[in-house]
Amino acid sequence: MEKATINQCVLTLTRNCNLRCDFCYAKETGYKENDYIIFEDLTKIVDFCNDLEINDIVLTGGEPTLYKELIKLLKYICSRKRVMSVSMSSNGIKLSNYEYCKELIDNGIKYIDISLKGNNEDNCTIISGVNCLESQLVAINNLSKLPVTLTCSMVLTKENVIGFCDVIKKAYDYGARQFSFSFVLDNNVSDKKGEEYFLSNNPCKLVDDFVSQIKMLDDITHGEWWVEYTFPLCVYTKEQLDLLEGRLASPCQIFNGLGITFDTNKRLIPCSMFINTFLGQFEKDFSSAEEFEKYSDLKHYVDSIDELKKLPSDKCKFCDLFERCNGGCPIFWKNTTFEDFNKFLIKNGR
Repeated sequence: MEKATINQCVLTLTRNCNLRCDFCYAKETGYKENDYIIFEDLTKIVDFCNDLEINDIVLTGGEPTLYKELIKLLKYICSRKRVMSVSMSSNGIKLSNYEYCKELIDNGIKYIDISLKGNNEDNCTIISGVNCLESQLVAINNLSKLPVTLTCSMVLTKENVIGFCDVIKKAYDYGARQFSFSFVLDNNVSDKKGEEYFLSNNPCKLVDDFVSQIKMLDDITHGEWWVEYTFPLCVYTKEQLDLLEGRLASPCQIFNGLGITFDTNKRLIPCSMFINTFLGQFEKDFSSAEEFEKYSDLKHYVDSIDELKKLPSDKCKFCDLFERCNGGCPIFWKNTTFEDFNKFLIKNGR
């Protein structure tokens, strides 16, 4: 099979963050202020992306706006002969400063995603440790006035899913016009197993609660929303899948092979969720596009990717939804087996 053409690179600038979200996939990194990628190393990775003919660079963290040389990085990316579009995922706190927003955009940011946390001020504080909602809304308003594509995303949890449309309405009123949603995934290994695990991590209830508010969401956003790739599609009922037709994102870069991700230590990881799974290291295993092409053909690299793409059960291959699902995000299966999950689905009428 011919390899997919990589067209996106995710750069983890820093693990430092000014929030402490209880659902954060990277909270075990400790949000260390000194855990960041050295600027000179970033320039080499940018040159590597240029050499690899990558179209899109995504800046993430931690909180990327806390990276002290962010503007300098943007200027360097823009100085390359090849035009690479730059996007960023942010909690928006620093973007409540209009002049800072303008400086980012003047220096090449084309797309910004603001990650909403709670459905109101108190809920934000419970989830992230900070009442960040007002700053986020000001950031949204700032960005709505500038030449940048703006999306608001939200990780839906059992703490914020009921009434999530309240914050979406506020975001819309402040200028946001497109929205994406994902369902929380437990990136830590739980000491609970089987039925006990699903008592506190019920994906069906999360989906049910979300779908019950779709009409309100449509009315607020005029239909400009979608759901990111998270749960296996068997979590949804047929009626729910019909309601979500055309709104469920396709599998992530692990499955489609269209992207690469680097952490703060220049290590290649499968995606941002896999913070402790290393596929190789820049300047040790490869330094150029040509070297990467050869490295990505090596058996241990191919085997590592195949292991991540491994289905939870061979039965998945015979599911009508298989081509759209691929078994769901691999992180989902960290704390359950296919057999335990199937028993859970039957009990929940799926």
